[in-house]
Amino acid sequence: MFLGCAKIFGIVGESFLKNKNKKLVILMLSLLIAFDFAQVMAIEENVPKDNIKPKFSWFKFKKDKNNSTKEENKDTQKGASKDKKTKIKKTKNKKVRVEDITLPPVLEGRPKTPFNQLSIMTIDDCVDYALNHNPNLYVSSERIKAAKAGIGQARSNYAPKLTGRVSYNHNNNNGTRIVNSQENSVGFNVGISEMIWDFGKTTARINMAKYDTQSAQFDYDFDVLAVVYDVKINYYKVLCALANLDIYEQNVRIQTLNYERTKAMFDEGLKSKIDVVNAQVNLTDAKIQLVEGQNNLQTSIIALKNSMYYQEDEPFVVKNTENFSFLKADYKKKIESLTTIKPSGEGIKKTPDGLIMLTSGIEHKDIIQNFEFHPLTLSKQEAVNQALELRPDLKSNEMLAMVQQESLKAIKRQYAPEITGDLTWGYTKSESTYSSPLQLGASIGLGSINPYSIHYQVKEGESYLDIALQNINVAKSDIYWEVQTNYVNMRQLERKIPLMNLKVKATLENFELADGRYSVGLNNYVELQDALANYNNSQLNFVEAVFNYNVARETLLKSMGVK
Repeated sequence: MFLGCAKIFGIVGESFLKNKNKKLVILMLSLLIAFDFAQVMAIEENVPKDNIKPKFSWFKFKKDKNNSTKEENKDTQKGASKDKKTKIKKTKNKKVRVEDITLPPVLEGRPKTPFNQLSIMTIDDCVDYALNHNPNLYVSSERIKAAKAGIGQARSNYAPKLTGRVSYNHNNNNGTRIVNSQENSVGFNVGISEMIWDFGKTTARINMAKYDTQSAQFDYDFDVLAVVYDVKINYYKVLCALANLDIYEQNVRIQTLNYERTKAMFDEGLKSKIDVVNAQVNLTDAKIQLVEGQNNLQTSIIALKNSMYYQEDEPFVVKNTENFSFLKADYKKKIESLTTIKPSGEGIKKTPDGLIMLTSGIEHKDIIQNFEFHPLTLSKQEAVNQALELRPDLKSNEMLAMVQQESLKAIKRQYAPEITGDLTWGYTKSESTYSSPLQLGASIGLGSINPYSIHYQVKEGESYLDIALQNINVAKSDIYWEVQTNYVNMRQLERKIPLMNLKVKATLENFELADGRYSVGLNNYVELQDALANYNNSQLNFVEAVFNYNVARETLLKSMGVK
């Protein structure tokens, strides 16, 4: 390419420099050649818009089978549209059919788990799904890529640099004692320059970019911790809502039996009308609690799907965890329909007089029958040590301190010289002569140095380094006390759960005794309802305690940096 430009300048020199009256023509041709040369060397920027593919699009463009824009324009002009909801989006050059706006997949191109494997989702399945579909993690991963690009930018200082120049000169020499003369010359030169060594300045900048990339990676890991924690907490909320729903459903069965029994005893003249009315009121209250429990379950499921960024239309069924094992029925059936609840006719207990016992409504005795509890075997010091070793935010602060150290090195090394190598070649044509020099050389120099500015840059860098080191100390202190607080809260709930287990058993026994006494007329209706209310409340409190324990345990694991 450069030799071709040299031939062009040779032709121009031989054709036009002989005629001195055509200076303007020479100037125009030189400018034209310079413009063409710049176009050749420039990077093409006018990329066709059709080749630009955005990462995210809120519109889905509908194309014909042959992907022909011409065919789309024909269909638009003819009005051949099968979907009445399809709209026409007009642009300057063409018309594109756009479907109704729908929410696209959050992360296009990301792997999806087939739904046939999601019909029953464990807590780990929900976490994996969230990690594959959460857009916040995608943003964090892009930050890592941007930081890696910074490494390449820092290394590019070692890459060769290209230069090119086109020139035209006109010398007009007039005077009293010299011969008047004028001379025209045209030429160009190209060169390559490369930095050989700058005594560690570039190396420090490369290390800065590397530590910054590692910091971005640890920030990504911390975001993963947050996603895992949110999904697990919402998963436990669903399990808690389902366990409470079991209690509400059981209470409706008990109250139904109580109403039927009280009404039958009233018909026999054994109970007063007020007992029947109270039984009906309690049955209505139990049904209202059941409706509220169903609503709480639905909102908990929505919160779980939201934390997962769930994109499927089909529902899924949750499964018990190690320390949340209250499942005693088909949860999918509970989610789909719990409108009508009647006491089972099988296994109903009756008194010797043939009266129904309310404890018949307790199908599996109580919710704690199959409950198993597995405490976390970990000492407080072990938890703190793991946190200081695993916490990604602490590691991120350590990497930022390394960045400041390398930055300070780069500032101090501004006093160091740079060794560069140069290779240039040019061509110059005048009216009588031409030259084509080739130059090869190396140089060492300091460049432009401002000691006064560098002095204060060093002071600033030292302050930022001290700040970064203190941030590490602050983070370690916060982690130390945070882990201990979470550890104590978890252990306190561990000791509370067995005691509440005993309370559930005691209130159930008390309710069974009150039910038997009421059946033979030894106590009144108020005592019976108090015993039933204490039993239901003890169950609800027990479920809440188990939920709080699991939340405290996951909070501790998050503060330890365990995914």
